[in-house]
Amino acid sequence: MQFCPKCKAMMAPKEIKGTDDVEMVCPSCGFKEGAEEELNSTVQEQEKPDDVAVIDEKNVSLPTAENECPKCGNKKAYWWIEQTRSADEAPTRFYRCTKCRHTWREYG
Repeated sequence: MQFCPKCKAMMAPKEIKGTDDVEMVCPSCGFKEGAEEELNSTVQEQEKPDDVAVIDEKNVSLPTAENECPKCGNKKAYWWIEQTRSADEAPTRFYRCTKCRHTWREYG
């Protein structure tokens, strides 16, 4: 990884037309520099993460709470917590109605 000596932005590799050579170019200020080392790039496929919660319509394994649905008025809802903002702020609690499946959130 190289950084531009002028503006300190991260430089990107760019092929020089008509050759097999590569130069490093700053996308911010346009500074150009020959690549100091041979660039190797690989493409890796990302695997699906194992910790993705899937909410099945028939088999819900979330805890429930007494909370009134703003859409249908049902008094029971599934709930879960996610950190949707920065780590120094309270997490967000999500609710899903057990009857109409409407989802809403409450900030902590």
